[in-house]
Amino acid sequence: MYTQFEQVLEQYNLLKNRKKIIIAVSGGVDSIVLLHLMQSIPIDKRPKIIVAHINHELRSESKHEETMVRELAQQYGLSFYNHRWAKSEHPPSGIEEAARHVRYTFLKEVMIETTADSVMTAHHQDDQVETILMKITRGSTLEQITGIKEAQRFSHGQLVRPLLSFTKEEIYQYAKTNGLVYMEDQSNQTLDYTRNRFRNTIIPLLKEENQQFNTQINQFKMDLEDLLAIASTPIHQNFNELVSTQQGQIAFHQEAFEAFDEPMQRALLHKMLDTIYEGNEQTYKTNYIVLIQNWLRDAEGHSQLQLTGDVTVEKSYHDIAICQSTATTKRSKDPSPHILLDEASQILPLSESESLELRKVTQEDLATLAPDDPSYLLFEADQLAFPLTIRHRLPGDRMRYQGLAGTKKIKDIFIDEKTPLEERDKAWIVEDSTGKIVWLILYRKMYLLSQQETDKLTYILKYNH
Repeated sequence: MYTQFEQVLEQYNLLKNRKKIIIAVSGGVDSIVLLHLMQSIPIDKRPKIIVAHINHELRSESKHEETMVRELAQQYGLSFYNHRWAKSEHPPSGIEEAARHVRYTFLKEVMIETTADSVMTAHHQDDQVETILMKITRGSTLEQITGIKEAQRFSHGQLVRPLLSFTKEEIYQYAKTNGLVYMEDQSNQTLDYTRNRFRNTIIPLLKEENQQFNTQINQFKMDLEDLLAIASTPIHQNFNELVSTQQGQIAFHQEAFEAFDEPMQRALLHKMLDTIYEGNEQTYKTNYIVLIQNWLRDAEGHSQLQLTGDVTVEKSYHDIAICQSTATTKRSKDPSPHILLDEASQILPLSESESLELRKVTQEDLATLAPDDPSYLLFEADQLAFPLTIRHRLPGDRMRYQGLAGTKKIKDIFIDEKTPLEERDKAWIVEDSTGKIVWLILYRKMYLLSQQETDKLTYILKYNH
């Protein structure tokens, strides 16, 4: 195992004793093996090693793990950096993504402070397989489906994962052979987290069908990377001919876009979104591509699409612009329809003084919301069909709402409320992809929660003005 490991280090020019390398050590078998392998490098070409540990305070064993890693660093004579993520700072939801952000932010800070060249993490082949399957299941882009990169830019240096070619079984065997002491994270066995369900339930079933499943997935990854490399040249050339970029905005003319065949149109939209989302903590879903393609073809006049991460696609007749929402809002005062493509947390500007906020419901929300408040709409993840259209009223609009057996015309709701005519034309309607009006903002809303308590994910749409 060491020989193969050394070849990876040589590939990324890491076997120089003047190098400084930070190793993220959790105390689990993977990072303990990585640290031991690095310490096994002959002293004349061993880089300076720095140990970094993050105590997430998620489990009762966290303090013991921190102590164990600290003592191991001292035993090896290595510098030790530690960060504790206090429980009071944990979010009510999305704990996995938040923990990941904390980890990499800390590693960047240590890298800057120590002027290290590289950071190493102990991701291995089984992590790679899990990641690829999870991304396929979630509907990620082709580039994202290629999985974890063996090396990538990170801060002023690089992030390297030298164990990606090794299986978990090989890592356990190395630890046993060398008598290494490590901690087992019992939370890895629970099915509360998506990765654990893939690791403990789904992948074992797939391996029953094919014992070489890991090998097949890695071959798929390499084949996909080859195809993407081949396709990149014509896509890049067409992209440069089609679009103009200025101040973070991508602009192009619809007729020039439609001159390409549909597969190339989708490839170009992929590249546009990749460019806009570069450096954005949130990313886009693959279904955005076809949704945008269809919208460009069908939408008339002036219209907008709101994407996750505060990104807006704006159509002004035949001119298209993709940019940050704030920039678009300042340019356009046209009360045109807006579209929310999915349930990712975001704020959608409706006008200079109005916005619609979408986020997951927290316990604090439930404690403060008045049931009869018309400025919000609660819904469960499977009760609303995305994308949502936020628009003004049209002739014949009807809706069903709380306390009403059938449906009622929007016009009649305004009459009942004695709403002035000028206010009726300013009111916003939220319509789902089936054409169902679910909310006449500030007037009526549908009830979109289960009749009994469930563990389904609940969201809130909040109107702010």
